[in-house]
Amino acid sequence: MPVIGISVKRLHELLRSDVSEDRVEQLLDWLGCDVDGVAEVRRLRSRHSDYVIELKPQETIPLTDPHSGFSSEDWQKVWEEVGSERQVLLELLPVRPDLFDAGGLARALRGYLGLETGLRNYEPKPSGWRCEVDPRITDPGYGRPLVQMAVIRNLKIDDNMLRSIMKLQEGLHWALCRDRKFASIGAYDLDRLTGPIHYTLVDPDSFRFTPLFWGHREPVSPRTMLEEHKKGMEYARLLEGLDAYPALLDSAGNVLSLPPVINAEQTKVTAGTVNFLVDVTGPNEPIVTRALSILASSMVEMDPTGQATLETVEIVYPDRTLATPAMATERFSVRPEQTARLLGIELTREDCARLLGNMRHEVQDPGGDAPLSVTVPAYRNDILHEVDLIEDIAIAYGYHNITHRLVPSFTVGSSLPLVERGRLAAEALCGLGFSETLSLVLTNERWHFERMRITEEHWPRRVEIDNPAHVDQTMMRTNLHSSLLEQFSRNTDHPLPQRIFEVGDIVSYYGVPDDQAHPRELRVAAAAICAVRTGYAEGRSVLDALLHEMGLDPQKFGINYSESDYPAALPGRCAELWADAELLGERAEYCDLPVLEGSMLIGRLFELHPEVLENWKLGNPVVLLELVLGQHNWD
Repeated sequence: MPVIGISVKRLHELLRSDVSEDRVEQLLDWLGCDVDGVAEVRRLRSRHSDYVIELKPQETIPLTDPHSGFSSEDWQKVWEEVGSERQVLLELLPVRPDLFDAGGLARALRGYLGLETGLRNYEPKPSGWRCEVDPRITDPGYGRPLVQMAVIRNLKIDDNMLRSIMKLQEGLHWALCRDRKFASIGAYDLDRLTGPIHYTLVDPDSFRFTPLFWGHREPVSPRTMLEEHKKGMEYARLLEGLDAYPALLDSAGNVLSLPPVINAEQTKVTAGTVNFLVDVTGPNEPIVTRALSILASSMVEMDPTGQATLETVEIVYPDRTLATPAMATERFSVRPEQTARLLGIELTREDCARLLGNMRHEVQDPGGDAPLSVTVPAYRNDILHEVDLIEDIAIAYGYHNITHRLVPSFTVGSSLPLVERGRLAAEALCGLGFSETLSLVLTNERWHFERMRITEEHWPRRVEIDNPAHVDQTMMRTNLHSSLLEQFSRNTDHPLPQRIFEVGDIVSYYGVPDDQAHPRELRVAAAAICAVRTGYAEGRSVLDALLHEMGLDPQKFGINYSESDYPAALPGRCAELWADAELLGERAEYCDLPVLEGSMLIGRLFELHPEVLENWKLGNPVVLLELVLGQHNWD
């Protein structure tokens, strides 16, 4: 996990309480943070791009400024010392991005210590600023159709606070925004801007601007920036294939940024900035909304005087207008009796309400046996269920305060037979020279069907996600084909041959009557070979060997290969594996599989069609094989 440093001095100022370094470490550990200790951290600023780095005691000074490219054997020609400070070092906790800076940490610790409890209400008021969204950019093809903004006023910052804001952005990009894929963040000096703001598209070649950390060089085109700037080269993949790039401009023509890559020099935040405009752009509205809530509220919390205020910006889309940040809270129910049962400690309703208040939630107790009504702040990204709030109660109570007791009874665990079969298949495939991969059960129709040449009218019945968090996770996979091909497509720069496999679960309606809602959950072993020369014969030898290792004798169980048609397969190079239902059905793991004319379908082997290879950007032949290991029975 990435490690960040939080200024101990700044934390003391925001806590409004003098707490020793040892006590700070202890409190953060109790709060669930992974603390790496307290250290004196040096700060160095580049003499060539104003870029600032922080060095822990064991780290050496780099001899190159990555932004300007300047290099020297004498580090003092590259960097200048700008001081040092004591910092508590924390591993970033991905589920709690609201704790990535001193402001957010202090807010949580004030509640934990009982200094300030309950919901922190930011009550953003209208700022009078507006952002107009170009209708062209709302086309999903440009990748970032959404924008949300906020104004923060009266936040006086110095160099250290400026660095804290930058580190908060970097942390959010890593944990919440998935390295800017789902959202990207920018911050600007509001007093340098002229409203309204425009979120639009610009030409990659004719447009000119000066990106951050560009030194004293002339303005460049976006395309040149992607080719020569460090950040441009790092995130060029997010704009690949576009004929126009997203940009934020003000009404005077000043450039704010080219999301999701880089901000502009002329509107950058400096140590003298007092009023801020922050933005989040991206394709995923829940993540864009959450990222803005966390960023804006944490920046307000950075002000030790309490004078900083949060204001909304009017976002004008072609078909709607909204004010952001909404800072919308969520409401959950918590049952005190369920809390006591899960935690194994005696807690009254009043105890639960008090502890939730210490975790900065608002609690209403309707009395009687009714559940507590809990309002969760907008910056909490990790509260999805009652159990998450019960975990908050446990943290506020203190795991260190829970008495250790032996469990009243003991049992001996063992693996399920189907798990053992999966382990056996994995060992066999490793022995055959394959490397194991793991992938998510969730996928999407575009990868699972369209790239496999399965037209929409032929999409099979499947389990779809009602409210998917992302467009890449809209359904549960019905086979492992696309999972393996995705691995190949991500490793085209690695040497050939590539031989990979996965043992995992699929969810299929094959053989399930139309009037039944519950699908079959199958454990499957699948393998794939990508090589300059490979084909059906090599795949057949692997599948025959796997059958042997799994104890599936073709003669004993009536197993045979039958030629078949499959959209993803090369014509004449696809076979299905069928077994005698009466013979194979005697084995418990196969007894529930569907039977068709006395046979069970237990596998498939095929060479990929050239069109599928092209869809996955693969330049060499691929052969795929799949073997059903059995059906899960949860009864």
